[in-house]
Amino acid sequence: MQFFLRKNSYSLLFYFFTFIINAQEENKKNNYKDLVKQEKIEIENLFPLLNNKDDLKAYSNAHKLVKKIKTKESITRLNLFFANYFNKKTILDSTFFYANKALKSSDFIANDSLRRILASSSYNLIGLYNNKKGLIEASKKSHLKGIEIVQNQKKGYPYYVNLHGLANIYLKQGDYTNALKYFKQCLEYKDVDDEISIGSNINIGIIYGEFKNYESSIVYLKKANLICKNNENINCQAITAINIGENYKDLGNHKEALKYYDEGLKLAKQNKLYQTEAFANEYIGSILYEQKRYANAKLYYINALTISLQHNFLSNQRDLFLKLKEIAIVEGDYTNAYELLNRYSKIKDSINVLEKDKEINELDIKFKTLQKENEIRDLMLENNNKILILNNQEKTIENLNLQKAIESKKNENKLLKLNESSQKKANQIKLLKKEQQLKDSEILRQKETRKIIFIGFLIILIPIIALLIVYYQKQKAQILINNKQKEISEQKNKALLKDQELKLIKAQIEGQDKERLRIAQELHDSVGGNLAAIKLQLSNSNFGKESEIKNINHQINETYNQVRNLSHNMLPKKFNQSKFCDVLEEYLNKLAEVSQLTPSFVAYPRKEINNLNENIQVEVYTIVQELITNTIKHAKANKIELQLNLIENSLNIIFEDNGIGFNIKNNKEGIGFINIKNRINNLKGSLHIDSTMNRGSIFNIEIPII
Repeated sequence: MQFFLRKNSYSLLFYFFTFIINAQEENKKNNYKDLVKQEKIEIENLFPLLNNKDDLKAYSNAHKLVKKIKTKESITRLNLFFANYFNKKTILDSTFFYANKALKSSDFIANDSLRRILASSSYNLIGLYNNKKGLIEASKKSHLKGIEIVQNQKKGYPYYVNLHGLANIYLKQGDYTNALKYFKQCLEYKDVDDEISIGSNINIGIIYGEFKNYESSIVYLKKANLICKNNENINCQAITAINIGENYKDLGNHKEALKYYDEGLKLAKQNKLYQTEAFANEYIGSILYEQKRYANAKLYYINALTISLQHNFLSNQRDLFLKLKEIAIVEGDYTNAYELLNRYSKIKDSINVLEKDKEINELDIKFKTLQKENEIRDLMLENNNKILILNNQEKTIENLNLQKAIESKKNENKLLKLNESSQKKANQIKLLKKEQQLKDSEILRQKETRKIIFIGFLIILIPIIALLIVYYQKQKAQILINNKQKEISEQKNKALLKDQELKLIKAQIEGQDKERLRIAQELHDSVGGNLAAIKLQLSNSNFGKESEIKNINHQINETYNQVRNLSHNMLPKKFNQSKFCDVLEEYLNKLAEVSQLTPSFVAYPRKEINNLNENIQVEVYTIVQELITNTIKHAKANKIELQLNLIENSLNIIFEDNGIGFNIKNNKEGIGFINIKNRINNLKGSLHIDSTMNRGSIFNIEIPII
């Protein structure tokens, strides 16, 4: 009995303690739930701050919560907040870090439904990160996983946000049918968040633009823009403006397109929307490239590339390296073009390496299979309804029987038609054989005709060849006559040139004679008279008288001045009016006008040569005249070159012609040549001659300047 009582007392104690433990556990669970709710509210309060441009406050409050939160659900939610924050800021590596962290922490959440929802949101952010980096297949994989884990739950935000991301991938891959289908499904989501609605309207507008349905495209884009303005969503407004610009670009209205691109670029810059800014720069560059404004296009492409490199936008980098390479080719900068192509290849290879994943295709197939299964179910329901209707209607059975009868008749008609067609084909074969026989006979007739034509052609060709030979001989004779006439005309021209040269020499000699006569008259009349008077006075006068001495002295001074003036008058008049080099150049130019000579004149330094002593200038002028006269008489040249170079205290004269030249050893010196040598000796100069037969002559004269 005692034993029994003890046993019952132990049982009561066991049940009592179990009850207390369960009560404590229940209390703990309730406390945990309350804590989760409280922390959830605090985290959810961060998102309005983030969406209302109070980013820094939201970020600061989030960091304060990091130290306070204790539950696994809240840790996951806070990681998702940080991922959203960095995604909005386009800081991609931080976005991936926190999204991946949220995904890992979600594995430890006990509530299966909540775990799936938070994991799906994490996959969405990872998908957005991959999309912005240009890893399209990796992004697709993430969104498909996000859809898969919430596929069997109530379709809420995680499902639609991943569906929206997947539709974006199909849009980028050019699969507009699937993209349009899923974006329209996203419009079914009518919950609090407007981001899905905005993005879907924008992308539907883009797809209709690709289909060239610009009217529908603009309707959807304007609808998205209205929602953006109501929510003060600057990023959305910038994207809408850029896509409206794309429509105008496709319509060929570049002016209007640039207006919207500039609007989008301005909004993106003001609000640090880096990827939108990169796209705006790229699209403006593409229009400028089409307008062949390559320098301006290059600047916009470089701006876009700089942003893409800073924020690691791989697909943007790939496209921009390719576009910059095309501009480099247009500019002829092939080295830079090659470098840009290498960088494009490296980025492309990096993307391909990152995107190799079989799991993507499997997830894609699963998703599409589920979609098709849903469609098949709908079709099966419709078919079942139709079958029920048909079963209830007897007339439909009769119609089916009649249709079968009609089909059997149709088959009989088909057989008859086949027989007729086979008969027609047999007849056609016979006709073809007859046609072939006719063609063969026609070919034989054509061959005979060709033979006859060929023989006739030979008969006609022989006399034509004979005529051509006669014509060729006549032409040959005519060419010989023409050559003779040409030689005669050349001889006449040479005779005329000789006449002109003689006239020029004669004119020079006449001028010299006149000048000598004038000098003689001056000496006789003035200087001679004065000297005679002085002599007479000296013979008859008394030197003791001072007046007589003064008178004689006066006459001597007068005679000296007359001699001095006469010596100045002996200089060419042009030396007094113009500079020495100008006189020489004018003389050569006039010589070119009256003869066949082409002169060339160089003087260096010209100013110093013009300032040389008058005596040297007169002698040089005369020497040049003599050299030109000898060239005209003997050299048979058509070009002369004269160079004057003043080097230190020496005047160097180089005179060159392209005439027949002469043998220096066997050359007989004439009066002109002797005069040249005498004048050079008077100036204490030197002469060097270089002449070869049929290669012209060079006279090199050195005159010291003291």
